[in-house]
Amino acid sequence: MELTYKSGAPEALWTPALQPVYLFYGEEDGLKQEALAALKRHVVAADFDLEELDAGATADAILAAAGQIPFGSERRLVVVTGLEQWRERGRQAEADRLAEGLERLSDSACLALVAWAGEEEARRKTAVTSKLDAAAKKLGALVACKALRGEALMDWVRERARQEGKRMDAAAAEQLVQMIGGEIRPLEQEIRKLACYVGEGETIQAQDVAVVTASSPEDVMFAAVEAITRRQTDKALTLLAELHRYDPKPQAVAGKLLALLARQYRMLWQARFLVQKRVSPRDVRALPPDLAAELPGESNITQIAFKAADLFSQARALSWEDLSFCLERLLLCDLANKGGATDETDTFSTDPVRNLQLLVLELTGATKS
Repeated sequence: MELTYKSGAPEALWTPALQPVYLFYGEEDGLKQEALAALKRHVVAADFDLEELDAGATADAILAAAGQIPFGSERRLVVVTGLEQWRERGRQAEADRLAEGLERLSDSACLALVAWAGEEEARRKTAVTSKLDAAAKKLGALVACKALRGEALMDWVRERARQEGKRMDAAAAEQLVQMIGGEIRPLEQEIRKLACYVGEGETIQAQDVAVVTASSPEDVMFAAVEAITRRQTDKALTLLAELHRYDPKPQAVAGKLLALLARQYRMLWQARFLVQKRVSPRDVRALPPDLAAELPGESNITQIAFKAADLFSQARALSWEDLSFCLERLLLCDLANKGGATDETDTFSTDPVRNLQLLVLELTGATKS
């Protein structure tokens, strides 16, 4: 028989009955992995009744593995991946030998054959070879794993978010697909990151997608600075991990992040000073000369007056002790990263990745009892 595998409905693989052989093919490898996982859960009651092989195995070895008697399960499941390699002319004879051997499978065998997607997979006329395809179709199931598109893809994205315990609105799902594409595996990775990013929040919104799946490292860097200064620990750690994914050089990530954080905390220091002087955010563009003279010449808050309201709001939640602590920890982290360890840097090490993680915890208040 022929089936089209639908995400979230694996029971179609064994309803009305479990088949002795399955041949999975098609553009969407993520669906093949989902189907295999479902088969393993349904068939295998004991680990020794599962054997996994790759296309380097011969047809005889595959048939021998499938012929072994199960011990703790009703069926013995043998999974063979990489059969797209058997499409090559030099390997087609092996595929045809396997096709002939499928007739001799015992009633206690369940054989799952997987051909991973290749170039122009959707245009292929055969899953592996015409003989193996025909044998799988006659004796079991030829299972198409087609790429999800349109509403089906949107439904999958939102269902996957529900599995992470989150709701995702339609705009967020659409934006995620636009930014990542339609392949399930990268989408699944992004959904996990989004679930971590929103933390205790129940809904993933388009603005969350814009931050977590930012199109450039610079976007992620600025989002990380924002999360840290707003004391959003989970978001900050998620974005920090994303920064390391973009740039594998920890010292480079540390240098850029520490410089931007130092600038942001200096801006918050100035905002705290102006709040204390009872200055309104709308007056930052034209400060009295005596107040303007007390601000630094570089990284001056008047240069970004359009952000004054937001900076003032954050600054009101920070004491002078908080700001002093943050600036001191930034300095000590930078010293440790550069090998200038002192007694005061003993909480930091020579590992910039660990140091940045510790710094995030300290600056966001996660280390306070």
